[in-house]
Amino acid sequence: MGDKSRILLVDDDPVFGKEAVGRLRAAGLDVSFHRGPLGTLRAVRASGCELVVIDVNMPKIDAGLLVRMIRDAFGFGHNRVILYSDLAPDMLTTLAKALQVTTIPKSAGLAVLTTTIRAALESPAATAAPQRSKKTTTRSRRVAASR
Repeated sequence: MGDKSRILLVDDDPVFGKEAVGRLRAAGLDVSFHRGPLGTLRAVRASGCELVVIDVNMPKIDAGLLVRMIRDAFGFGHNRVILYSDLAPDMLTTLAKALQVTTIPKSAGLAVLTTTIRAALESPAATAAPQRSKKTTTRSRRVAASR
């Protein structure tokens, strides 16, 4: 690993990883592959990537935990995340809403993965966690003060 790249693909399937990386590179995208969830934080740091594409169904660490670990280690918005999976569409949508990430069903194919990655790289990156509204912050202070 250790190569600098804009995109880090994390999957436990080396055959899919090789195929996806080949397709993404053929499309002119700068991508590297990390096999499995273990060591992903080290791979994110080493690659200097701005986008992490994570397979949802991997052993040992689920994608939700991996997304939270990346955000805890590097800050919300530092690395954008796309999840892709063979999960049922409703489950994938629920996961996307909970984690505030983009998702792609694997059944959509590598062309859709490529297009979605390209769009994510072209869109402005979030630089910080979403800010709470002033009203919510003021209300929170009142509630805390009344305790």
